[in-house]
Amino acid sequence: MFKIITDTGADLTQDQIVEYGLEMLPLGVIIDNEEFLDGETIQPKEVYDAMRVGKTPKTFQIEAARIEHCFRQHLESEIPFLYLAFSGELSGTYQTAVMVGNLLKEEYPNSTFHILDTRTASVGQGLFVRTIAEYGQDHSYEETIAYAESIIGKIRHLFTVESLEYLMRGGRVSRASAFIGDLLTILPLLTVRDGKLVPIEKIRGHKKMMRRIVEWMTESKPLIEGHHIFIGHGDDPAKADQLEALLLEQMNPASVTKTIVGSAIGAHTGPGLLVVSYFEA
Repeated sequence: MFKIITDTGADLTQDQIVEYGLEMLPLGVIIDNEEFLDGETIQPKEVYDAMRVGKTPKTFQIEAARIEHCFRQHLESEIPFLYLAFSGELSGTYQTAVMVGNLLKEEYPNSTFHILDTRTASVGQGLFVRTIAEYGQDHSYEETIAYAESIIGKIRHLFTVESLEYLMRGGRVSRASAFIGDLLTILPLLTVRDGKLVPIEKIRGHKKMMRRIVEWMTESKPLIEGHHIFIGHGDDPAKADQLEALLLEQMNPASVTKTIVGSAIGAHTGPGLLVVSYFEA
């Protein structure tokens, strides 16, 4: 018996959290100088609604004390655990967890736990966690860790945003680029590579963007057939439904999970975000 811990960067559904007995650590959001915990004291829709009226949320990583409390509970109970963390290139949470783990290892020298940087984000992390949780149901703790390490870098993320305004507010693009992009409806298509956000191309128009995402995915069609796909949206379920319909016309995945993207990631991307994740290799 062992426990899988992750964080709200994974954008898992509540049903999946319950089904796999996962423990969640909340990332943080600040709005009007007030701190909130993702999924606990604030829900994603509240963050998107705040952004729609001009507010600019900021985010903060999981506090060391919260991580320590979580880890210590399992160490006291002598329950081995595996923490699957949000990309260390996008948040300091993984590094903090490692620091806390090293300190606790001195206090509990015979303890059994492992901290892993998934190098994924949002529904890519969700797909990673679900895959490991399913695998762990029929395999040992050691086998599960080895498998988790073997799939790092094998999940593709594709995502775009409704408007460049929110990326501009967070310093991801310049004000001029955001103005021109929004004026011409030029949208960025991005991915996560080695844990970092990487732009792939720019596409004009939402319909063309949808088709381009599907084109990218058909290149990995043999790997998608019979496997899971995760779709995340920034409080725009109709857009997620549209992408799902386009995908199902082209391929036959084992399942499609659609979920709202959480507060911590949504705070940087804004309403209308669309992200899809699947196994690429």
